[in-house]
Amino acid sequence: MRARHLPPGAFAPVMATGIVSQGLAAVSARRLSEALLAVAVVLYGGLLAKLVWRVVRYPREVAADLGDPARLFGFFTFVAGSDVLAVRLAPGPARAAASALPTLAIPAAVLLLGCVALMARRLGWGGMVRHAEGTWFLTVVGIQSAVLAVAALAPGRVRSAEAFAWVAGVLLYAAVATVVTGRLTRFGVPPRELSPPYWITMGACAISLLAGARLARHGLAAPRPGAPVRIVLMALWGWATCLLPPLLAAGVWRHLVHRVPLRYEPAWWTIVFPTGMYAVSTAALGEAEGIHRLVRLGHLAVWVALGAWSMVAAGMAHARWRAGRRRRVQASNQVKGEENPADGRS
Repeated sequence: MRARHLPPGAFAPVMATGIVSQGLAAVSARRLSEALLAVAVVLYGGLLAKLVWRVVRYPREVAADLGDPARLFGFFTFVAGSDVLAVRLAPGPARAAASALPTLAIPAAVLLLGCVALMARRLGWGGMVRHAEGTWFLTVVGIQSAVLAVAALAPGRVRSAEAFAWVAGVLLYAAVATVVTGRLTRFGVPPRELSPPYWITMGACAISLLAGARLARHGLAAPRPGAPVRIVLMALWGWATCLLPPLLAAGVWRHLVHRVPLRYEPAWWTIVFPTGMYAVSTAALGEAEGIHRLVRLGHLAVWVALGAWSMVAAGMAHARWRAGRRRRVQASNQVKGEENPADGRS
């Protein structure tokens, strides 16, 4: 893919691969975890080079994407991909490289949130409801991924900035959910538009849970059983779990009932990331609260996430092979046409 046509959501495979690698590390599948980490690093490096080149070489097109409600939120995959990779690299020998990633991601997140604020002011409530969709939850993913990255790279007593960012992310989730619900109830969604990015609804909830659980281990939550943070964490897990059946049912409705073709598209990575995040966050909540059943459930879900990652990665590889083959055939036909110009006149 040429840098000029790099989609804003191009870093979704990095997010998905990084979180599945984290999950595999948690279940002591070290070799698999390191293999996926290597894949994530290679993907990130290549995509970062293309993104930088696109920003430098085609600033007007990037600016147009930043003003488009259908494309702006995809840029948060860069923020989340950088932070998820930083969290995975933080415990290992590449900690210095991990520390550099949030220095790219956090300023980008601030810039993007500013663009979101300008967009909201321009569209107004009615326009926001008309345009809202699943990718808007990437704003929450970006904020909470930054909380996770800072907590992983600077562990210790929870700082006020981390707690504020986590609370802001939870409140923003509620705000985005209100807008998206307004769109669904007021305008409905055609089968083709009920696309995989709606899974980010669950992924944003799960990463909020993970960030809260990680902070709770460092003193965010009070030790009392009825502490507000503990109630919020359990509510987040319950909501993420309740979202799974309707999301699966939406897929059945889209592909089996309305016959939308089930073929690879880059948006499928937005299913892998929430699945992996649900697994890791469930285990983290179980560890924070001492609920061993949740830990076992989270570890089991890691293997489900690995299965989803494998299927989507295979689909991506097959799609790229077919695209390459099609280009080779077209190039070959073009060469033959140039070598035999008389054939076209016969």
